[in-house]
Amino acid sequence: MISTLVLLIGSMASATQTAALATPLAIPQESPPPGYPLPHTDRNIPEPVTFDGCYLSRPNPADGYFKNRFSTCQITQLHYKRYACPEQACPLVGEAVVFVVVTRNMEPGQRRVVIGHRMQFSSLRGLPDTTRFGATMTCAAKYTTGTADCDVPEAKISKSIAEWKAQPVENTVFTMRGQDVPDPKESPEIQAEKRTWYKLGRTLFVEGENGVVENAPVLSAEARCDDADYVRGSKCVFQRPALFFVDLQEPAAADYGRLVADAIRRNIKEAYPGSAVGHYIPGWLGDILALRTHPLTRTNHQPAQEANKTVSERYCAARWGPDWRTGPDGTVLKCAAYPFNSTRDGAGRYPGHSAGGAFAVKPVAESVFLAMEQTVNDFISRHHILDGDQYWIWILD
Repeated sequence: MISTLVLLIGSMASATQTAALATPLAIPQESPPPGYPLPHTDRNIPEPVTFDGCYLSRPNPADGYFKNRFSTCQITQLHYKRYACPEQACPLVGEAVVFVVVTRNMEPGQRRVVIGHRMQFSSLRGLPDTTRFGATMTCAAKYTTGTADCDVPEAKISKSIAEWKAQPVENTVFTMRGQDVPDPKESPEIQAEKRTWYKLGRTLFVEGENGVVENAPVLSAEARCDDADYVRGSKCVFQRPALFFVDLQEPAAADYGRLVADAIRRNIKEAYPGSAVGHYIPGWLGDILALRTHPLTRTNHQPAQEANKTVSERYCAARWGPDWRTGPDGTVLKCAAYPFNSTRDGAGRYPGHSAGGAFAVKPVAESVFLAMEQTVNDFISRHHILDGDQYWIWILD
């Protein structure tokens, strides 16, 4: 369940600090489960993360909330104690508890990231409004063998308590440049994309004497940029698997969607060809804790996609006969397959294997097949999913 502010502060601050709340704060929320309702938005269209749309990651806040491949955020706490002398045995004369939200949003069509900070003081005692709180951000190449770098290697924000109260949000922009040395093990097509890695870092600080900063974890994130021309969005991503929502209430592709849902959520024996080719069907995030699944992996290799299509159609013919392409009313049918033909997990991978992953097929109306294919292609393009990148599936009933 989504936590309340009292529960959150109870776990991160003392009762005295809770009682000393100075200003109302937006309620920090625990990370939602996959498929959590997102009102007034298409779940398969990536949108920037906002401060109020950030979620608290438990049990480790430093892990952050991954909204999509272009947008991440973290909610952390800074606890500052000022003593009357350099030794902590001296009397405590000032104290602050600050909730800090950091957002990272890649800019569309560019190799730039906008890093936003919001600082809100939930507990403040004995410190003058001139006490300065700040953040240091770094941007650097992950590997040093190429030409990759950032236009600004380090940037600092430092503002007084009064300034943060007057303007609690600050944005900083980094541009990622250059490229890594191509991996000779990769195909010429992937090498041409100039995939390059960067590291983003963040630390919090307080400018003052005789002070101790607690509960302010150092944050880090990795980003990958490229020159690929067959995907959209920013030219840089946070390299974690995206989440593709299959909506069973969407009429255009519902029949195909039910094949996906049946394949990954029910007993594999109920899906054709069933356990004859494997003991699980990959992609279902709902089974991740049971270790019965893994993400789907995109292939942009046309021969591999054609191989998946050929094998899936062979199985449709074996199960529904040589006339499977025509429905009872003369409707043109296509062989729907899950995992999709555009993945490395498709039907072309499995024949002859009884272990590992499997696949499922079913004839559906051509219009349904094309609607799902367009939805999948649009998703992997919008989310900048390159050849070899991964994504999960979540079913919306």
